[in-house]
Amino acid sequence: MELRSSGQRSGSESCETISPLVSIMPGPTRVLCSSKHLPWRGLVLERHFTAPGERAAGYIDKNVISMVTGSPSFFAHCEPSGAIVEWQNRRGTIIVIPAGDVPAVRLHKATEFVHCALEEEFTRSVGEEIGCQQASRTFFRPGIDDKAIRRILMLLLEEVSTETRLGGLFVDSLAHALATRYLQLRPSCSRSVAPRVSSLPPRVLSRVLEKIESNLDADLSLASLAKESGYSRAHFLRMFHAATGLTPHRYVVNLRIRRAQERLRQKDRIIDVAAACGFSSQAHMTTLFRQCLATTPAEFRRNA
Repeated sequence: MELRSSGQRSGSESCETISPLVSIMPGPTRVLCSSKHLPWRGLVLERHFTAPGERAAGYIDKNVISMVTGSPSFFAHCEPSGAIVEWQNRRGTIIVIPAGDVPAVRLHKATEFVHCALEEEFTRSVGEEIGCQQASRTFFRPGIDDKAIRRILMLLLEEVSTETRLGGLFVDSLAHALATRYLQLRPSCSRSVAPRVSSLPPRVLSRVLEKIESNLDADLSLASLAKESGYSRAHFLRMFHAATGLTPHRYVVNLRIRRAQERLRQKDRIIDVAAACGFSSQAHMTTLFRQCLATTPAEFRRNA
């Protein structure tokens, strides 16, 4: 067997004008959904259907985590030594494609993938927060079984695919967790149990909660809340959870539901309540009411 070390990808390349992520896969690719139109920070996620084919060795400026979501498929890639390595990725298998040189790859059977591209600057900033050395590089790695990465990618895919999105704070938290997990694949990053985390000091917690309450109708971001606390995003996430028992996203959702209940008791219009309480839409508020209260806003207002 022989893989090309230079040249163009075999098959149609028309989809490359749609998404730069298409270029990481070896065969003709159709983009099924994408987060490019969403205001996500630090990452892009797409679902692709890729036909059999071959991609020459190349270069990518983002760190990509891919997951097979379709039928199992055999791959082959070319090692720097020139050796050809063949492997099979089953459904849920993770492939890590770090920024930099990418080896030549061949895909033997059509399948579906989820690809998540982490911006290099975002990845570097998370690495600084968790203490991963920049000099330690992650290498191209196929065939990874990582339940945490798999779960995060599926949650991100669900956020792209639904019309009732959970918002920026939810995605920010998932992006930070995904970048952390990606960086932990580096040899210098340990997965040992983290030391006990202190809670946010009461004065700091009060300041953060006040910011949340005064901006409940806005699309809050993890970066803005961490900045308010004076800690890095990584420390803020852990310390906020230690102080409240909740993630920032879950705290915000609970607060929005409580605020919405107050407005609904006053018989305000449901669409106005959704906008005032920071839900992305009336449908979004209805979905969360069903999940958390086993009722709808309309039913709650009638019975209030």
